[in-house]
Amino acid sequence: MNQSAEAREVGPAQALAAERAIRAAARAGNRLIAGATVSVDLDRPTARAHLIGALRRMGARLRPAGEAVDFAFVDRAPAEPGSAPGSAPGSVDGARSESASAAGLPGVVVGLDGGVRPRRGASAASRIAWAAAGMPATATLAGLLGAEGSHRGVRVGVSLVLEPKTAAFARLLADAGCSVAVFSAVSETDPEIAEELARDGRIAVFAPRAGDSARSAADVDAAHAAAILDWGPEYLIDDGAHLIRLAHSERPSALARLRGAAEETTSGVRPVREMAALDALRLPVIAVNDARTKTDFDNLIGTGQSCVLAIADVLDAARDAVPYTGVAGTRWAVVGYGPVGQGVARFASALGAEVVVVERDPVRALAALHDGHEAESSRSALSRADVVVSATGVWHTLDAQAVSSLQDGAVLAVAGGIDDEIALDQLREAGWEEHEVARGVAEWRAPALHDGRGVLVLAEGGGVNYTAAEGNPIEVMDLSFATQVAALAQLIEAEPPEGVHRLSDADERRVAAAALAARGGDVDPSPGAPRAGGAAQPWTVHRYRSTRDGRATGDGAPTP
Repeated sequence: MNQSAEAREVGPAQALAAERAIRAAARAGNRLIAGATVSVDLDRPTARAHLIGALRRMGARLRPAGEAVDFAFVDRAPAEPGSAPGSAPGSVDGARSESASAAGLPGVVVGLDGGVRPRRGASAASRIAWAAAGMPATATLAGLLGAEGSHRGVRVGVSLVLEPKTAAFARLLADAGCSVAVFSAVSETDPEIAEELARDGRIAVFAPRAGDSARSAADVDAAHAAAILDWGPEYLIDDGAHLIRLAHSERPSALARLRGAAEETTSGVRPVREMAALDALRLPVIAVNDARTKTDFDNLIGTGQSCVLAIADVLDAARDAVPYTGVAGTRWAVVGYGPVGQGVARFASALGAEVVVVERDPVRALAALHDGHEAESSRSALSRADVVVSATGVWHTLDAQAVSSLQDGAVLAVAGGIDDEIALDQLREAGWEEHEVARGVAEWRAPALHDGRGVLVLAEGGGVNYTAAEGNPIEVMDLSFATQVAALAQLIEAEPPEGVHRLSDADERRVAAAALAARGGDVDPSPGAPRAGGAAQPWTVHRYRSTRDGRATGDGAPTP
């Protein structure tokens, strides 16, 4: 593999050290690099230039060394200060850090030697408290919801990946006066977080907890999904429209009480739109995924960063079994160039990867070229890729034929994703053998008849960011959850009819304004009464009008 010129200049070891520092910064508390303030104070000018370049390509905002920032990168992180018993040094519920970010989370010092200070507390309570501190926009919108007395007591069912951010979100809804229940699948639940959330007497938890009996995951998920619908929610905040579809297909009694739903994902909005087209949808559903405050940040930036860094984290942790030299210089094939694919390409290339995009839509393929990537057919791109990322949200995107075309040792991962985006079921039927080589890494080897080549599948083919890591960063989920709260308020107040609806422009702006203020940004004031079409002048004012000063200049006839 040919490494990039920048990586060659600093050397492979230094490039890998810079990548590890960026990953450590994000991992220090499930944080977002894009939009964050950073400083870089390194002794070696080439190492400093390389790290600054990668951070800027990711969207970080550079500040002089010594200023209070979200992330301060240095050669060696200082030793941890002492902390109170039972909490990690520098955690939200332990010692204070030197500086605090605009979002309310402590500033983090990251050393290229591997040191990080402060570290988030390890307990479930500490992790939830940390997430809550980084969700100011959600807190603002939930506070507005709670101020409306008529909203108190509404029953809200939340179906999302259950980790610290979702737990903090559920508590904010409860603080706003809602009756809250949370459902999460086995593969998407942190049992310690589920246990901690269940201790909050205001919230019903339908998810596996620490020490639960070893029933099959499918049985546990089916029982919990039925139970939350039997709990009687009036509103659903859904992920993948799984509960929406369950209510319509197998538990129609739940529809008698349901008054609306908000759908979080692309893969959930698609079936809901199909249901509406077939006149099978019996609820108003707000397509939260389509809101600018969701897609432009969660899908594009949050999923892009978290998936690329999760892939690197998993491979680096498995380096004793699978050699790892870093992202720089590797060739990544990104299948699908919607917002998620664009984000994966952006963050992989920021770390020095060569990215080639596989797309069926010529407009998106053309956009990939103009973003600096190659656009090729799957036949051309997949066979030469070191890492293949499916970012389509479409079943069997990488089928057995596609996987068979990969080179020996290629890595496969799913960004965002749905079940069976990689056709592992087809591989089993074709006789491929699977064995785990490291945590989160399984080698799938073809039958000897087909040359015995093997590929490495990450996170069992699930969404790599939430299956092998902590999901999207806190700052991004703050936007998504705030958008969900705005959608919930719209459902309660407007009582829209059955069908798929978009979040109002006013609500998008309200969510963005809250997040912008929390991050220290500002916006120019809008005119008091903008014109309907957005034009600066009345439509009658145009270049070729016949009246300039209020008097006609001719009768409109052609000049002889």
